[in-house]
Amino acid sequence: MDAVTLSASLAMLGSAAAHSGMTLLTKQAADKLVFRGLTLAFVGLAFLPWLLTQPLPPWEVWRFLLAGSAVIWAYNMLMIAAFQDGDMNLAYPVMRGSAPALAAVAAFIFLRETVSIGQLAGLAVACAALIGFAWPERNGKPKLRILLLALAAASMTAAYTVIDASGVRESGRVLVYLGWFFALSIVTILPTAVLRRGRAFWPAARREARPALISTLFNTSTYGLALYAYANAPVAPMAALRELSIVFGAILAALVLKEPFGSRRTMLAICLAGGLVLLQVM
Repeated sequence: MDAVTLSASLAMLGSAAAHSGMTLLTKQAADKLVFRGLTLAFVGLAFLPWLLTQPLPPWEVWRFLLAGSAVIWAYNMLMIAAFQDGDMNLAYPVMRGSAPALAAVAAFIFLRETVSIGQLAGLAVACAALIGFAWPERNGKPKLRILLLALAAASMTAAYTVIDASGVRESGRVLVYLGWFFALSIVTILPTAVLRRGRAFWPAARREARPALISTLFNTSTYGLALYAYANAPVAPMAALRELSIVFGAILAALVLKEPFGSRRTMLAICLAGGLVLLQVM
């Protein structure tokens, strides 16, 4: 593994850790829609003064930004719906675990990236382990609606993975692309929260403002580090490496939300790590 690929891999591990922290805060929020709207708006507003001093991206970049903003809106709506009734350790593994396979297929079709037999094997093992995290316990009952929402969210993750990877490569300026990515959230997710909540928006906003400010650090880190990785390494292995967020998320769910981890999930985590190592070295 050369130095550039190593740095991209480390960046993606950081992105995975930040994503799990962001997800934990979302799960804990009393009003998840208002929380996400505020979080992304805070990040966009933080970037906006600097962005106005920079040259505007060309249309070749804007087409990816606009497509990505629509997809990330859909992802957030699906994630919020899945988290309303489902445990984090049920919805999150499916949400993240099925995305790498979808991203790899999309990268193969649209970005013309090649995937070796060894990488396919590693990707299959990793995805199987991640989906295994969401499999019901012996006495548990499957929750079809939650799983379908999580799968739909995973398809949005795969879509914006390919869109953003293409967009940041076209742009050549990671921070500018990232800034406009968040700035567009001001006119998508936040207005959705305002319209849906009506008069209840402002009381909810006051309640969610502080944790949303904290979450801005996680949001900026997870997307910024991911974009850096996508700009410097193939999409499929980087997307799979980012899915280690589910291991971090399972640990956080056990420690903070008191959701069970157990020996079965420990073994799944080992299988996941093995699959990702195979994907990286083959």
